[in-house]
Amino acid sequence: MWRRTARADPAARAARAVTLAATAVFVLVACRWRPWDLFDRGGFTADFYDEQARSFLHGRLWVDPAVAGIEGFVVDGRTYLYYGPLLALVRMPVAAVDLVLDGALAGRLARLSMVVAFVALCTAAQRLHRATCAWFGLAPTPWREGLLVAAVAASPAVFLAGWVSVYHETELWAAAFAVGAAGAAIRFALEPSLRTAWWVAAAVAAATLTRASVGIGVALGACLVAVLVARRDRPHRRPAAVVVGGAGLAVAVHVAVNLARFGTLLDLPAGRQVLTLQDPSRAAWFAGNGGSFFSPRFLPTTLAQYLRPDALRVERLVPFVRFGPPAPDYASYPTETTTPAGSLTTSATLLAAAAVIGIVIVARRRSWPLAALTAGGVVAAIPSFTIGFVAHRYLVDVLTALAVPAAVTASCWRPRRIGRRPLLVTGAALAAWGLGSNVALATWTQNLKEPGFTAWRYQVDDVLFGDPAPGIVLLPATGPAPPPARDGIVGLVADCSGVYVGEQERWAVLERGEGARQLTGVLRLGGDLRTEGDSATVATGDGWQLVAALHPDDAELELRLEREGRDPLAGRVGWDGDAAVPVHVVVDPTVPELSVSVRGDVALFSFDVPPPPVRPTAAIEPGSAGAPRERLCRQLLARR
Repeated sequence: MWRRTARADPAARAARAVTLAATAVFVLVACRWRPWDLFDRGGFTADFYDEQARSFLHGRLWVDPAVAGIEGFVVDGRTYLYYGPLLALVRMPVAAVDLVLDGALAGRLARLSMVVAFVALCTAAQRLHRATCAWFGLAPTPWREGLLVAAVAASPAVFLAGWVSVYHETELWAAAFAVGAAGAAIRFALEPSLRTAWWVAAAVAAATLTRASVGIGVALGACLVAVLVARRDRPHRRPAAVVVGGAGLAVAVHVAVNLARFGTLLDLPAGRQVLTLQDPSRAAWFAGNGGSFFSPRFLPTTLAQYLRPDALRVERLVPFVRFGPPAPDYASYPTETTTPAGSLTTSATLLAAAAVIGIVIVARRRSWPLAALTAGGVVAAIPSFTIGFVAHRYLVDVLTALAVPAAVTASCWRPRRIGRRPLLVTGAALAAWGLGSNVALATWTQNLKEPGFTAWRYQVDDVLFGDPAPGIVLLPATGPAPPPARDGIVGLVADCSGVYVGEQERWAVLERGEGARQLTGVLRLGGDLRTEGDSATVATGDGWQLVAALHPDDAELELRLEREGRDPLAGRVGWDGDAAVPVHVVVDPTVPELSVSVRGDVALFSFDVPPPPVRPTAAIEPGSAGAPRERLCRQLLARR
């Protein structure tokens, strides 16, 4: 649809218009509605492929552990990333330039890569539609081709714009390669030449070396198509061998890389991931699951969540659509992580409905190559249903299984009692729902814990609906708070010492007032603190006190929390000899968090929190490093 000859093709123009419109929305969401930020440095994981590319330039597979962080796998003292090598190989020329620029480009290309992947996915969907039309001997029409591209674009694929990360970048490219491979395989079934065979092999290899779970499923479907072609006509066995050989080689390369990294064929050593090594509860979970991320025991939970019709909720606060309740755990072994997620029926409604109709058509017409590709798409999605994690992004792994039969529906479904206009209106409405709901969910992912986002939501609500405002609850001033009823609900402490938002059955801080739950000031290291062993009380509360002691010989400052009837909690931080030290104390039972930071370095942290308020003593000058922040609380409290 991007060739000059496509200008005279109405169907191609329709597909192109849909792609450009959807990509514009994708860019705006990915850039947080500031398109000039396209090349801004991303957050954690956005530079993973850049780091892997740098390692390839140096002839090694291991990476800098400081970049990999908790996502790295430590094997024989070296840290590895588990992502496929293809996207890192593509980045190698940029990484070579970045060696001269001292890392200035690292983390700045992920957003652009995701945009290009989204365009590639829409293009692959259009090519898939053309292939299915050719299979049934039909000519593409603008409204059918446009609706299929819209169905793929207005799916969880556009949701991935909400987080610029290695996870979402990988998901997008794998889906684009997989859908492209399916379209190429249908062309191969029609015209089994060496040229089309090489296209299929290249697309399958790209999917496999980007996301192996998706690529292996697509490879299986393509190989089944090749076998059917070879059985149908002996002269076509050579092109069929190219498809099978290319798919087999791609899987072999993936296995070789996995062996070199982790010493396993396909699995990952879950117990060697840094996050697992740091979290005993996570380590215990993996130990109970045979040391693997995957198990068929998770299928009852994931199937129920990803197919449920009530996974989303509509409300009056912008962005009007939010995630529904967490996934119910039906499995015999609990999932390790359950993040907010929608379902195929609620966030890919048009694509899912078209896929169901297409499966019936394929079965009735016994179109075995199309059935093989659909089955390969199902195999590609199985790992996402058997992993012990629930996440909305995993729905993208199902796109290939849905796109093939949906393309069949778009190509040849002609219901007798329904005219074109009702179909077009219904399809456009479902596409608009898919786009709007997934953009709303992406907006939640980006901004849930941003105070400005919550303030803006309630300002718009005030203009549109007036008082009282929905979704606001009061929290206790002292002691722990009950867990939030849902994500996005706002909790206020009546004295405005804190504003919180519900996130995954916990409270996250939006705003804290100065004095009751936090103390920001300057600790004066003079007088009693100048002598080894002497101490001074920095802050006090009901039944507790925070004590500071200086250790000049060790160049350290010790902070100690002393509570009645309990052992003290202590921590140390370096001291550079300055007599005035910025200190930040948090005593927040809602989160819960007890922390003492000195010059930004955490000296003391605990989830065992004494009751607020926190009161300064003469040893500290409060408020000199921060001003009270209660604007959001006052705004929301007045509207409750």
